[in-house]
Amino acid sequence: MSLAPGDLTRAGVRGAVWQGLAFISGRVIVLITTIILARLLSPEEYGLVALALVLMAYAETIADAGVAQALVYLPRTGVMARSALLISVLLGGVLATAIVLAGPWIASLFNLPGVGPLVQVLGISVLATSFGAVPEALLRRDLKFKPLTLAPVVRAATMGTVTLVLAFAGNGAWSLAVGTAAGSVAYAVTCWFLVRKNAPWQIWRVGKDALRANIAYGAPVAGSSLLARLIFDVDYLIIGLLLGAQALGYYTLAFRLPEALILNVFFVLSTVLFPLYAQVRGDPDRLRGGYLKSVQIQTLYGVTAGVGLAVLAPVLVPLLFGQKWTEAVLPLVFLALYAAVRSLGAGANDVYKALGRPGLSIGISVARLVILVPVLFVAAQWGIVGVACAQLTVAFVFACGMQAVAARVIKIRASRLAGAVVPGVVCGAAVGVAGLGTLGLPFLGPIMTTAVVVVMAIGLVYAILRLGFPALLRELLKLARRA
Repeated sequence: MSLAPGDLTRAGVRGAVWQGLAFISGRVIVLITTIILARLLSPEEYGLVALALVLMAYAETIADAGVAQALVYLPRTGVMARSALLISVLLGGVLATAIVLAGPWIASLFNLPGVGPLVQVLGISVLATSFGAVPEALLRRDLKFKPLTLAPVVRAATMGTVTLVLAFAGNGAWSLAVGTAAGSVAYAVTCWFLVRKNAPWQIWRVGKDALRANIAYGAPVAGSSLLARLIFDVDYLIIGLLLGAQALGYYTLAFRLPEALILNVFFVLSTVLFPLYAQVRGDPDRLRGGYLKSVQIQTLYGVTAGVGLAVLAPVLVPLLFGQKWTEAVLPLVFLALYAAVRSLGAGANDVYKALGRPGLSIGISVARLVILVPVLFVAAQWGIVGVACAQLTVAFVFACGMQAVAARVIKIRASRLAGAVVPGVVCGAAVGVAGLGTLGLPFLGPIMTTAVVVVMAIGLVYAILRLGFPALLRELLKLARRA
């Protein structure tokens, strides 16, 4: 399916809108669940579940061997889809079995006996992920973002309901583990329901060429995704090993807001942008134009939201989670800035994959991991605040490097990429200065202070765009109308 430029832009905008609606609905449910759990669970219980979830996330990243991404890129044939499903189901089964067997060993490694059984329960989530990857990919490949909106909402609602019922019944850390597994199963079932007649159930009808093609493209993508997951979550492992479950609980809660409000937005955009980039990979001019536009919009949102969240950290943590979580305030400041910096490199990996060069992501990720791990081990001497600062520093260096590689791959001048991030940086700086000034005023109360900073930030961004970047403002309004 090939789309004209206007149709492609419209499909991208509408895809982002539908995925955004699903994201917002799901995040609202998750945020409410997180706020309630923060008041029901201790930091140590929260840390135990966080560690188990991180370990499961590594397994889920490779549970489909990258074939979900391969289906977006490879020819659209039935044998290709059936071969992808066979690979995904087999690997998911192997990983789930390995997780159940490895539970006691993991508990011994981290010296946290309570984490082993939680990991074993979450093995169900890995198996569900492998079953749901192919139908989800088929929907994304065909740009059917509207029906796909249902799946994340069902997952969040299932997870929230099961988690809270168990938590109020006094099940502690188990409530979040079981709720997460239930949500993953609900997501997979919903994805299969959405594809229905087009479901590639006949996995015995596969072809050697299709299997090889899926593995050849999917394995590097899965490797790249695993390395990316290691990079973004290795701080949890190091904190769990060196500082214990309680410190990990504070750090995890601090990460929840930038993750929900900023990083997950980039994930939503990535699910839309990758298939769009793949469609125009044969038209370099359209690819370059679309990439610059996405960088401009993502940095505008990411930097301003990250800076605003950092400013509001001392107000939001006690307001949302309670006074017992005050040790999460300073880490949240640096993690919010880390999320802002991540926006500077957003989209680069999608371009590498769309051009059939996922190996670039692997090379960059290996280099980043080699640097990041020792830096985090050293930074852990200063506790979770030191780890958050280290993440921020390394993220900035590699965001610049990833964009430099992207510029070379799609043959675009570095100055044009640098110009694309200027509006976001200017708006972020203005929000930071104005927000800190507001906090310096006589205290208005947490709710009123938050409202004043948010309204002021929106007004500032609009004024700066209108006066300094009118073309970007017109483009944003145009995209809104197309939505």
